[in-house]
Amino acid sequence: MRFKVTISERAENNLDKVFEYLIENWPASVTSDFKIKLTETIDHLRNNPYMYEASILKEGVRRCFITKHNAMYYRVTGAEIEIITIHDTRSNPESLKL
Repeated sequence: MRFKVTISERAENNLDKVFEYLIENWPASVTSDFKIKLTETIDHLRNNPYMYEASILKEGVRRCFITKHNAMYYRVTGAEIEIITIHDTRSNPESLKL
């Protein structure tokens, strides 16, 4: 069963910031690699959303890593996966809102 994936406005905004940072500071190949990893991670979620660990921060939320610097938090509801946020693992953990 493939799950439907939706993305919150917060997660979209966070992704926009990640892409802006990559475009401004890194070669195009790094941005391209990130897009590929993001797509692969979402595809893994669609096929098996429970393969990633449950978050200790909030019940019902799971976490996976797109890269070592970017974690994706999501929840599974029925046949739908909602991506809640994308978090830079190098930032203050207190800034994470779930």
